[in-house]
Amino acid sequence: MSFHTKNVRNVVLLGHSGSGKTSFAECMLYEGGEINRRGSVADGNTISDYLPIEQEKQNSILSSLMHVEWKDSKINIIDTPGLDDFVGEVISSLRVAATSVILLDARHGVEVGTELIWDYVQEYYSPALFVINHMDSEQADYEMTLEQAQERFGPKVLPMQFPANAGSGFNAIVDTLRMVMYVFKDDGGKPEKQTIPEEYIGRAQEMHNALVEAAAENDEELMERFFDEGSLTEEELTEGLRMAMAKQEVFPLFIASAERNMGSGRIMGFINDICPSPADRKPVLLTNGERLACDPEADTSIFIFKTISEPKVGLVSYFKVYSGKLKAGDELANASDGSNERFSQLYLANGKERIPVNELQAGDIGVCLKLKNAHSNNTLNTKGTERTIEPIQFPESRIRVAIASMDKNKMEKLMKAIHTLEEEDPTLHVEQSPTLKQTLLNGQGQLHIDMVK
Repeated sequence: MSFHTKNVRNVVLLGHSGSGKTSFAECMLYEGGEINRRGSVADGNTISDYLPIEQEKQNSILSSLMHVEWKDSKINIIDTPGLDDFVGEVISSLRVAATSVILLDARHGVEVGTELIWDYVQEYYSPALFVINHMDSEQADYEMTLEQAQERFGPKVLPMQFPANAGSGFNAIVDTLRMVMYVFKDDGGKPEKQTIPEEYIGRAQEMHNALVEAAAENDEELMERFFDEGSLTEEELTEGLRMAMAKQEVFPLFIASAERNMGSGRIMGFINDICPSPADRKPVLLTNGERLACDPEADTSIFIFKTISEPKVGLVSYFKVYSGKLKAGDELANASDGSNERFSQLYLANGKERIPVNELQAGDIGVCLKLKNAHSNNTLNTKGTERTIEPIQFPESRIRVAIASMDKNKMEKLMKAIHTLEEEDPTLHVEQSPTLKQTLLNGQGQLHIDMVK
């Protein structure tokens, strides 16, 4: 099934290592019916962390593309590593996403990895929402985490929810946008809606008023209605928040327990109702200074944001359709060298699983196999259309080491393997130093180099 641009939501999960991004992705897939049981990081059976090294380390190393249908939207989900050594995966994912979902750990508040990621969220001018995860932990501290988020990221961080009972007994969320309390069963899932108890109603109303005011500030007509009537309808509130999020005027904050599957469905509903579609974002910049609107009726242009080499398959290319429509069997021209590439088959991805599709429209994200000459950062267009999307800029290397083969006869094989990894990871760079007479490998940190080894 092909989804229209306005019904596509591209979200990237960001956060410090251990904040629960991969577990939260499992909840989203499970609640949307893409999977019939939730895996766990501890058991090494999540959809996102499918590489043996990720399962061994219990940490994401590569970004992972997934998707789920929710209400009338298709939500593309990109789970990213939380370790700074793999920042290249975060940057390429942010480039193609329309909304950042930033997970905070209720046990530790705002951690250094989140602050580093925030700089990139600002650089890409990405609409964002926060999720305070691990609310079911004995060490969960909602007030501390909220206070730190507003202190580090500004007063635009507006809480939409607060817990009725944080800690090991956590099972109730007070939602101040809809003014209702969600109560969950022990195994999570779909909650029961209840009236907000008297003891929480004052705080809930205060938060609700702040949301209404923030929504009204971005539209003169809404502001007039707010002053005249003292409130906004749910439809007006939704429209106001949509505009405020798109302009980075509001960063909504939710709460959840990914471990116990509590809260993800409400956040997916918010993504569907309020978060921007690709067409709502600022048109992408081209190398000639012009901008390309995300229009499904225009000539086709796609951008490859990630490439991996898969055993027995070869190169796997992850791309976003920036304009037009891409159909299985189409042939596009590579703007970098003029070569033609045939897209024999298109796929959606859920981790390592690939699902064939016939067409992808502007704004959507997909996968293809065995392109001949196309690489990460390449733009491919309808023949006769000359456009080059501004390439992703990756950070300079921060560490370098000399490498050599234990067996000199296998140096050629080693270099071939290193160049394959270099193709996958633009933050990795290999060079020959005539001065040192050594082969040098440049990376983002010691962990980065260790993983390559």
